[in-house]
Amino acid sequence: MEVMVLQKRTRPSHANAAAEFEHLLREHDPALYRAAYRWTGAVDRAEDLVQELLVRLYPKLDELRGLDRIRPWALRVMYRIFVDQVRRERSSPVQFGSDPPDDNEEEAPELIDQSAGPAELLEQELTQDRMLAAWERLSEEHRVVLSMHDIEDYSLPELAQIMDVPLGTLKSRLHRARAKLKDLLATERISHLDRV
Repeated sequence: MEVMVLQKRTRPSHANAAAEFEHLLREHDPALYRAAYRWTGAVDRAEDLVQELLVRLYPKLDELRGLDRIRPWALRVMYRIFVDQVRRERSSPVQFGSDPPDDNEEEAPELIDQSAGPAELLEQELTQDRMLAAWERLSEEHRVVLSMHDIEDYSLPELAQIMDVPLGTLKSRLHRARAKLKDLLATERISHLDRV
């Protein structure tokens, strides 16, 4: 009879912990997913990365309760998971290429202003295509630093803490990433003009 009493006490506690965990992280889910998508460049890999993060954070509920700012801490953990995954993939004898997009696969949201005229719509679409092509050609390291600093608007000191990288290294990495993106966009524009 005591065993049943213990089981009844354990279940609500576990349910309460799960509800508290969900409450603590729910508001951060969109930002974590956006960061994961920008780092990986694929919907399924971003979902897997966020899922892996949540699995690793759940046992650390007591630590989460004590944090003033959960998002930077969670991003730091997710970044380390991402780096570990990239290292494992690079050292693996099996290399996976990118599969062609599936018709049923969810796509990234469109960034095109539908209220513009036909000429503006065409230019916006071409610009978006060039940006996406250049973004995909960036290294993971460059995508991470650009997305976190220039898109998500984290300061360099915050990024240094999240990524566990010295501030000077981070500044040079950001500079190289911006220069690489600029070169890729220039190259993409030239190759696109050649096709036209």
